[in-house]
Amino acid sequence: MSPVEIMFALQRHAPFDSLTDRELEIAATVAVERRFAPGTLVLGPGEPFHRLLIRLEGSWWLQDRELPGVLGIESLLVGVEGPGEIRAGTNGVRCLTLSRGHFFTLINECPALLLSLLSGADLPAEEREFL
Repeated sequence: MSPVEIMFALQRHAPFDSLTDRELEIAATVAVERRFAPGTLVLGPGEPFHRLLIRLEGSWWLQDRELPGVLGIESLLVGVEGPGEIRAGTNGVRCLTLSRGHFFTLINECPALLLSLLSGADLPAEEREFL
């Protein structure tokens, strides 16, 4: 994906939808595309997230429940473990990842991102549960 394609992909997801073009450009330079084959383990039970995951295509599941497009925010911020065994859906999942270090750099350099994370106003309650 080109940096511009990554910028548009990020902009489709809260909290990235609150960023300026320049801030999205910063995020796009450090985001890495990753694919998980159908049924592949994305995060094991009891594991913390080490990267932020932003879904582009496909789905990820916790047991019989489809999860939201962005995973790992709470785990990265406060070090809690993930919600359980997360697997790629039947068509797999293509996502962008941001390492913990890059995520914290973005928070530092993009105040709108931090404000959006703190407010959580853009996300339905059922999605905030899995951040």
